[in-house]
Amino acid sequence: MTLPAAGTLVSTIDVGARIDDITDATGWLGELAEREGWPDETRFALELSLEEALTNVVSYGFAGVDTAPRIRIECYRLPDGRPMVRLIDNGVPFDPTTIAEPEVPDSLEEAKIGGHGVQLMRHFLESLAYAREGEENHLTLVTRPPS
Repeated sequence: MTLPAAGTLVSTIDVGARIDDITDATGWLGELAEREGWPDETRFALELSLEEALTNVVSYGFAGVDTAPRIRIECYRLPDGRPMVRLIDNGVPFDPTTIAEPEVPDSLEEAKIGGHGVQLMRHFLESLAYAREGEENHLTLVTRPPS
């Protein structure tokens, strides 16, 4: 998928690699949403998607890695005014866009807990893109135009 031009960098934050640090990131994003006047649906889509992506990075991205974890989040304003978020980490290479959608179970008893984060991101975002640049994962979250 072709990503839109990055637009204007609005803000960045560096966060730690602990589950508790995810709150710092979503709080930062919420403050940006208020300041920038994002529609509620845009804010919800980005907060949910960022939380899902960060949970995966923090939970699995640094297993067996000898270097100190680094996680940076960048928010851009696209030329059409929509926000775009890029999550950059130095964890193990992992492309969440290759994850297949989970099969729909025949019954509630057969449903599996977990494994639906990427599917949620795909549902709420216009696009989800991954690139490995040097020793870093770059996951880009592009919001849908407001309805």
